[in-house]
Amino acid sequence: MPTEAPEIVRMVWHTLGSTDAVGALILGGSRAKGSATELSDWDLYLEGEPAKLIAEVPGLMAPLRPLGAFWEPLSEDAGYMMVMDGPVKIDLFPIGGRRSLQPPWEPVRANLSGIDGHYWDWMLWLGSKALRHQDELVSDELAKMQWFLLGPLGVERPPADLHDAVALYLKARAVASEQLKTSVPEGLGRQVLAALRQHRLV
Repeated sequence: MPTEAPEIVRMVWHTLGSTDAVGALILGGSRAKGSATELSDWDLYLEGEPAKLIAEVPGLMAPLRPLGAFWEPLSEDAGYMMVMDGPVKIDLFPIGGRRSLQPPWEPVRANLSGIDGHYWDWMLWLGSKALRHQDELVSDELAKMQWFLLGPLGVERPPADLHDAVALYLKARAVASEQLKTSVPEGLGRQVLAALRQHRLV
C-alpha cells in the first residue's frame, strides 16, 4: 500500500484483509502504477470465491459508512463502487466475479438516492480522466451518461462538458425530487462538486 494512501483506504484494506472470504488483496490501476491524478480512484482486486465475495462485500463495507456505494451496472465484471468521505473513490473487484448488465435507470421515489450516488461517482471518475486531458473518453462517457442516467431524468441531450453535466443534472434532479416528493442526501454531491471545482473542472 503506497504511503500516501488515505486512512479510509487503509481501513478498507484492513477490513477486507481480516475476513476469511478474501484470500488476497491486490492494488491495481493508476495507484499501483504510480501514475494517478489527485482524483484517481483506488482499485482493489479481491481474490477468493467470487460468489461469496459478491454476497459479503456490501455488508463488510457498510460500517465504514460510504457516502455512495453500488455494484457497477454497466459492466459484467463485478465491481463495487464506493465514494468515501473526502471524497475518496474506492472500487472493489472480486476477481472472476460476474454480474448481469443493468438497463437504464427508471426514476422512482425509492431509487432517486441510488441514481444520485451513481451520478456523483461517475462524475468523480470523469474528473480524474479530465485531469489527464482524455477529452474523447470524457465525451463518450457523457453520451453514455445521458442514455443511462440523465435521459431517464428528462435530459434530452448529452452534456457538452463536465460543467454542463452538473447544470443539467441538478436541474433534472430538482424536478424529479419535486415530482416524486422525495429528496436525496446532499453530502456526496457537495464533496464531489467541491473536488471538481478545486481542479477547475466545473
